[in-house]
Amino acid sequence: MKRWLCILILCLAGCIDGRSEEEKNKQLQDKLAMKDTTEITVFIPSKVSSKKLAITLPRCQFGFSIKNEIINGKVEQIGASIIFPLPTFSGFPNDEEALHQCPDFSKPVAGLSIAPLYPKIKTKKLEYGNFWLKQQSYRYSVKEQKNNQALYRIGIAGKLTMFANQSDKNQQDLKIDFWPFDAKDASDSYPHQTDIYSVLDKEFSVAYTVYSSRYLHGKHKPLPNQWYFADALIDIYKHNESLLDHPEIVQGFIENNNRILNYIHQHSQVVD
Repeated sequence: MKRWLCILILCLAGCIDGRSEEEKNKQLQDKLAMKDTTEITVFIPSKVSSKKLAITLPRCQFGFSIKNEIINGKVEQIGASIIFPLPTFSGFPNDEEALHQCPDFSKPVAGLSIAPLYPKIKTKKLEYGNFWLKQQSYRYSVKEQKNNQALYRIGIAGKLTMFANQSDKNQQDLKIDFWPFDAKDASDSYPHQTDIYSVLDKEFSVAYTVYSSRYLHGKHKPLPNQWYFADALIDIYKHNESLLDHPEIVQGFIENNNRILNYIHQHSQVVD
């Protein structure tokens, strides 16, 4: 009797699983891809020239962003995402071992999105020096100006942004988007996520999110007395201060961005 009951349960389980064979095979392939350490090269074409950004990393680090067929370890598509364990973003890269392993989706992960920069409509030219402000000036309005810098509003929802041009300290144009901390909604997670956009090799962009220590754990979590730029950004707005009065916080984001660009450059090259 028990034997027939087990068979009945297995049959019912098969009936409940309404996925098609194609869907099951696709999910199986996705699982295998996330454990594949074979290196592949992803080519991302520029929108303003014949150049391509070639990024070479283990297949699993590209996550599910590879949509096209990989031929001889190479694939070309409009953009790609590189997945990392979330704690590496507390001072990227602060965990060299984790950066060479497949992402573990049972733990928090984060990603870098890499894509071509788009020129203005009807042009073939990219304008550097506050690239995003020149590209979409209609989205931004000045909130305040001081110390030879400007802080902008994005639309009318309260989100703010700041631009940093390429300089001796900053490898490339940088855009910092963030929501100021609101004491009336202290549980809001958005102030703990700062979105960064940066130029990569002149014709490409890299976008990622820097998280506060709320999302960092164990050896990656800053000590209570340890200065961390992502936490410092939140803290100044808790005290009704302005980012424009704290260049050291902007410098923290710049140095973090430089580390990320250095890592990408180690694994990529621009080819014609």
